[in-house]
Amino acid sequence: MVTFLARLFRSSVMIKIIMAVSGLGIIGFLLAHLTGNLLMFGGPEKINAYGQSLRDLGPVLWLLRGGILLFFIAHIWSAIMLGKRNRAARPIGYAMKKPIKATVFSRTMMLSGLTVFAFVAFHLAHYTFGKIQPEFFNREYTLHDGRVTHNVYEMVVYGFENPAYTLLYVLCMTLLGFHLSHALTSAMQTFGLNNPKYSKFLRRLGPSFAVIIVAAYLSIPVSVITGILKHKADIEHTALSNEGGIIKEMKQ
Repeated sequence: MVTFLARLFRSSVMIKIIMAVSGLGIIGFLLAHLTGNLLMFGGPEKINAYGQSLRDLGPVLWLLRGGILLFFIAHIWSAIMLGKRNRAARPIGYAMKKPIKATVFSRTMMLSGLTVFAFVAFHLAHYTFGKIQPEFFNREYTLHDGRVTHNVYEMVVYGFENPAYTLLYVLCMTLLGFHLSHALTSAMQTFGLNNPKYSKFLRRLGPSFAVIIVAAYLSIPVSVITGILKHKADIEHTALSNEGGIIKEMKQ
């Protein structure tokens, strides 16, 4: 039984399945994370209440984080294994490399994947552990129900006001788009969804999905830079100014 399992997990087919399944798990995480991030547009109350709801999960949150980490480890391991097998199958390189039916997305999969993984670690150090910009990490926010929680909203705004961090974020999201563009289509092919009837749709699925995801993630730093998302004090000042203008018009 042990020998059978060892052979099974050494087979190229199984490694490709592990890569596809772990990749879909990571995509699920990206969608869930994006859903939370977009609450920034709901204002400090929405995003900070969401952050508190995650902390209220307690040990369950760390189990979920552990599961996401396993997805990343499985994905990287399978990529390395498949890369080794491809090189072993062709020990002597071509005299002249001519990528056939290969796109820039497929040729940069390893680079984009490792860069995104490194950025996830940086992102955790920033927003989860407070090792990046620690001066903004311990700020508090009082929710409408009276609970005092971590001020995620202010930390995100301060983060994207830093040009270096914003540039790094844009670069990594672009590489994430490169990775997703090829990965989703490749995963569908691994599961046998490569019928000529819908092959054209599948070829477009990856790039289209990548553009939507990257655009949604980048909407937050762009909104901070353009002033759509601003500090709570600025929001309150704007609200008071608008209220004062309305009162003035009513008096006239």
